[in-house]
Amino acid sequence: MIWESSYWKDDLLALSKKINNKYRVTPFSEEIAVEVEKDIMIALYSIRKLEEARELSSNTKEIELEVKSYKNQKNVTLLNWHKVGDLFDLNNPVNEKMRANHLYNQIIHSYIFLISTDESEAINGFFFCSDRMRNRKLYYIELDELNKFITTVGNDYPVRQSFDYDEAIKDYKIDTHIESN
Repeated sequence: MIWESSYWKDDLLALSKKINNKYRVTPFSEEIAVEVEKDIMIALYSIRKLEEARELSSNTKEIELEVKSYKNQKNVTLLNWHKVGDLFDLNNPVNEKMRANHLYNQIIHSYIFLISTDESEAINGFFFCSDRMRNRKLYYIELDELNKFITTVGNDYPVRQSFDYDEAIKDYKIDTHIESN
């Protein structure tokens, strides 16, 4: 259980700055790729833990992120997972909205995680899918879209909670709220 969320959220805000000041401007290298992957995995695991600890508002938990999806064309295996151009129809992206919990589960359980770069070789997003989705579709999210979400979570401090006892689960359901601006 997370007792004090500010330490977790401060780390997310620090990552947001790192995304803007390093990952979006530094040319791609193997070292940067590893650092990005680790940072994103840890950030999304942290967000999942914050949500499970009821440290995020209902508004944040309901966020849907803009992603693209690509239909699978061939069986994805341990030996070919990195050949996304052969495995997925990259010429026909589908714009989708993905709930935050689906996003972090896809990435935490990723079978494919490949970084994408822009013309200056700076990171602009990444492809991903979980072991369960690998033979259905591949997803892509822009780094800026993920960064907006990380920043939202880092600044999310609920001010009110309501507790309703649910006899079916023999525990309380909690609804957390932030004050509207």
